[in-house]
Amino acid sequence: MLGKKVTIIGGSGGLGRVFARIFKNNGFNVLLMARNEDRLKRVAQELGVNYQLDLKTSVKDADIVMISIPIKSTPKMIKNVAPYLKEDAILFDVASLKSLACKELEIACKKYPINCISLHPMFGPGIKKFKNYVIILLRIGGTVYFNLKVNVLMDLLKKEGFIITETTPEIHDKKIALTLGIPHMLNILFLYLLRKTSNSLSELTNYTGTTFLLQKVFAESIIQREMEMFGDIQMENPQFHKILDLFENVVKEYKKIIRGRDAEGFKRIFTEGLNYSKEDKHFEKSYDYFYQFMKILKE
Repeated sequence: MLGKKVTIIGGSGGLGRVFARIFKNNGFNVLLMARNEDRLKRVAQELGVNYQLDLKTSVKDADIVMISIPIKSTPKMIKNVAPYLKEDAILFDVASLKSLACKELEIACKKYPINCISLHPMFGPGIKKFKNYVIILLRIGGTVYFNLKVNVLMDLLKKEGFIITETTPEIHDKKIALTLGIPHMLNILFLYLLRKTSNSLSELTNYTGTTFLLQKVFAESIIQREMEMFGDIQMENPQFHKILDLFENVVKEYKKIIRGRDAEGFKRIFTEGLNYSKEDKHFEKSYDYFYQFMKILKE
């Protein structure tokens, strides 16, 4: 039903490699396509797959085409590649924002006899085991075989251990502003604020307890990843701009409470956060998780 030929555009990147391994391990013939020939050839040899530099040649016989390139370039690539796909092929992107990409996918599947979905893998290229990691699915549309093909592909990913969450472009971008935009912002600002104090992280580690150490590790792991992607997730998502306005008001409120030594105001904010956390299924074990992380760090 799915065929056996997969082309990954942007295949020399981190997520391209991850999905190349997944497809190869499930018996697909994988072809990588990218602009940098030296890097592309190196990655293809490393994975034991083929590569191609010409876009049309790389996708014309493919049963599945995956686009794994920067957010702002994804809509244009969808538009460029769709005319070259064979009938009933599956086309999908893995961009972290969906509104613009999904509009181009909608146009593509109405104009050509292809099947379009959009995926958002909620993990980075360093992933080793797939169990319980989330992939967000947005069904766009396509031929009479659309649902059958998509369901078979999702079953393949579920077999690898992934959890599939279905949503719409609008809901996706709202949720991503919260689950990616806010954590990225807070960790970037955490390091930026510390730098403004002219203290080195190495020196501060000698004065730290568990909370700072764990926060530092989170921030350092994030700051090593793709700056362009993190910037786009925040800059190109109108929903995150609304979060920024809310964040500004929250900081002003907090500043007023601390500067005014408003113990009741502090208690109110603290208690609201506590009660909000209690609604989470992981709340009861969160302290245990915290010290499990710390045990790994100390070792």
